[in-house]
Amino acid sequence: MEETRIPAKAAGGEVDQKAARAEASGWIPGAAFGGATELGSERGWFGDVKRNLIFHIGAHRTATSAVQQYLHGNISALKQLGFLYPFMARRHVHVINQIFNRTRSPQQVSADLMGRIKTHEQLHGRDLHSVVLSDEDICTRQDISLLGEFSSKFNVKVVFTLRRQDLWLESWYLQNIKWQWNPRLSHCTLSEFLRMREDFHWIHYNRYLRHLEKVFGRENVIVNLYEPGQMPAGGAVQMFCDSIGLHPTADFIAPVKVNPSFSPQVSEFMRCLPLDAAPEKYRAMLTAACAEIDANQSGRQEPQPAPVLIPPEQRAAIMARYARGNGALARRYFDRDLLFLEPLPDPAAPLSEMALPRDSHQLMTEFVAPLLQAMIRRRREEMGRKKARRLAREQEASGPRSVGP
Repeated sequence: MEETRIPAKAAGGEVDQKAARAEASGWIPGAAFGGATELGSERGWFGDVKRNLIFHIGAHRTATSAVQQYLHGNISALKQLGFLYPFMARRHVHVINQIFNRTRSPQQVSADLMGRIKTHEQLHGRDLHSVVLSDEDICTRQDISLLGEFSSKFNVKVVFTLRRQDLWLESWYLQNIKWQWNPRLSHCTLSEFLRMREDFHWIHYNRYLRHLEKVFGRENVIVNLYEPGQMPAGGAVQMFCDSIGLHPTADFIAPVKVNPSFSPQVSEFMRCLPLDAAPEKYRAMLTAACAEIDANQSGRQEPQPAPVLIPPEQRAAIMARYARGNGALARRYFDRDLLFLEPLPDPAAPLSEMALPRDSHQLMTEFVAPLLQAMIRRRREEMGRKKARRLAREQEASGPRSVGP
């Protein structure tokens, strides 16, 4: 189906940056996602027009958690605008894993989604024209051709948000320390981590986008840039909404910032902790306790800019490694030579130090003791909840007391 093209002009007559980027990519959000009537005669199941299926595939550290939180918190409001964010899940990692593990086929998931759409339309008399599935781990898979099979039942679009590679590596390093799902990446030094950067194949953005274009078609790939000067005033969440033609109303709950990286000092403390050896729920409790330490320390200081961890010479070498691909991508999607417009950090800027206090008393009072205090408090709260549930069960089991004559 040929997409409708519209002029990329703002109200004042100047070229609108957002629309220009969309036009350069060969797709205008308002045309493809304006509703079922604008999808022309392309038909899918039940004699109806083919719905849109939008895969939000990452990358990590581009406010993916904030986007997911926003969409999940506005499920009902989204339906009012014709968008389905299905399965009552904040993130769709479970269904995506099922697809790639081949425990559910794209055809089975397609049937499930169409069933949900039809049920909603029959109950509420309101069309749903688009489905959004979001899981940032999708981009970590070298071959996502399996998702191309959804094209037989849906108009499939893919949204991929890019962050400058040096900044992404710094943020991804701190995130791996924070959540410790991969022991290989949870306790290494920054130098060791950077030596493994080729493992993160998806930040060779041009190469990965060539794969997406091959699977879904160039016209179905939407590229967003996670850089302050290239995002709208509403930030990454607004940028995502703009890119899929979603225009939130006053009924929407406002987006919030979620899953920030911890400070370099707290991150270094966590790097020394074997959180990855703990059961998942206990690890989450320990991570939450460390979050309290980080918040308390930040509360005693002025707001700090994003940490600068990579030395300037190494940073320049890293970006040189990606320069050719970034330039090719910029010319293909944005009709310019540079993909990211902000300069590298000033070489004279001091590096953020990832080091624990040398003074043992300071280490105990600012890190170890608060961690234990948070663990003790959370354990007491958990015991209190268990006691309340036990009493409730006992009261229910005993039944109402009989009243004598």
